[in-house]
Amino acid sequence: MKYAMDVKVNLRPVFSNLVHTDWWEGPCRVGIFEENNPAVERRAGKEQFKIWYDELKANIDSTRCNLMEPVYIEFDESFVVRDSEFEKLLPENHLVDIYLITYRVPGIERLGKPVSMINLGPTPIDLVGYYRDIGLEAYMAHDYPEYNELLKDLQVRKAVANTKILILSNCEQTPASVNTSTFDLTDLFRRYGIRNNRVDFRQVFKYMEDIQIDDKIRAEAKALIKGADKCDLTEEYVCNDYRYFHAVRAMMEQYDCNAFTTACKELCASRIPQKYKITPCLTHTTNKDDRIPSACEEDLAVLLAMTVMMYLTRQSVYMGNPVLVLAGSKTIEQLGMPKLLEQPDRVFDRDVLEIHHAVPVTLMRGFDKKPQSYSLSHFTTQGWGTHLQVNMAEEEGQVVTFGRFNRRGTKMMVAVGHTIGCEFRPYYCSPAVYYDVEGGVREFRHALADGSYGHHQAIVYGNHVKELQRLGKVMGFEVEYFH
Repeated sequence: MKYAMDVKVNLRPVFSNLVHTDWWEGPCRVGIFEENNPAVERRAGKEQFKIWYDELKANIDSTRCNLMEPVYIEFDESFVVRDSEFEKLLPENHLVDIYLITYRVPGIERLGKPVSMINLGPTPIDLVGYYRDIGLEAYMAHDYPEYNELLKDLQVRKAVANTKILILSNCEQTPASVNTSTFDLTDLFRRYGIRNNRVDFRQVFKYMEDIQIDDKIRAEAKALIKGADKCDLTEEYVCNDYRYFHAVRAMMEQYDCNAFTTACKELCASRIPQKYKITPCLTHTTNKDDRIPSACEEDLAVLLAMTVMMYLTRQSVYMGNPVLVLAGSKTIEQLGMPKLLEQPDRVFDRDVLEIHHAVPVTLMRGFDKKPQSYSLSHFTTQGWGTHLQVNMAEEEGQVVTFGRFNRRGTKMMVAVGHTIGCEFRPYYCSPAVYYDVEGGVREFRHALADGSYGHHQAIVYGNHVKELQRLGKVMGFEVEYFH
């Protein structure tokens, strides 16, 4: 499988050197002959070219960027770069994502590629302003840390454009439980390059019929159970969910997809999960911890938010339903949820936000960090439907960022929360995580409704508001910061 997160930005360094045809002094050139004659200018330029490339190799973020071979270009006081010089760039121009120039390269806009500079002087302000006005993508940075932030944004944009979603759907325009799911799949491709295959959810069970519980699946189930602090379901039921997981993965391979979502209420209503004794929960958790965006309920608005947050932070992302818990309340019956669920233990002295779903993840600290501990529970009262229970409140006060796109996929609402508790329920959607929201819980929920954002939230550890605002400018979506 091609993981979208693995793509890199192809950066082509271009060192331009103004070599005059003779020596003289004037209003923009001073210096003695021994320092400013053409031979010295050419020699000094080529020496600086090598120094600059070594500096780039030492400072550019290689996890996000593929540094291509640099190119040395000369022009004289006519301020015209000859075609013979541009021919050095043309053979690999189609591979370039962005050019990094040291100084002016008159005519580089003809290549139709984004241009950037790292410079403290006036030139990048002039060039970026000019290029953007004529319709060319252009960026400036003052130093390497700032430039690496730009590369991160460009890499996320490229990763999103390399994302293809397998959508297992009931093939209606709007999912039954998520009316605010982003509906215009063609526009998602036009805006961001995201492709998809939208298929009847029943098709995956044809793949599942070809997958039997063999030694490999039993080994996966045993390993998952062994790694758990506690397990409340049988190995056989865990194996069932791994059969479904591998069926989804086989289908993703068939359609060349690297992101996933499936209908939920429609799937449940078909009674097929009852027949096979499975739920999609373990598949979503496993996908996300494997760097694959994976969202419940065919919700493309939260999947889009999850995708950009995952690619940007390189952390796994939790998603769930945002519920208002009234101050002094400890009941969940007001939500129409089954009374068989246990009541929460805690009562808060103010309104708080509860996020609950059965798709927690173990790598919210980062894909390169130690996984969080988990226990295993069953979704149904019959004992099947594997899902993890992860304590999302290991650190009281953990800062998180909430995110969700609007129904049209053009705007993203973000907010900052502080974790104040986490509880496990014996079955159904769990864990339930409690948050204070900067700006107010009631106001946040109103904003989600009034802005046509909808309900499910993608949650990532840390405050990433400024990063998402910057990314929005690069990718072309508006970021509405609720606070």
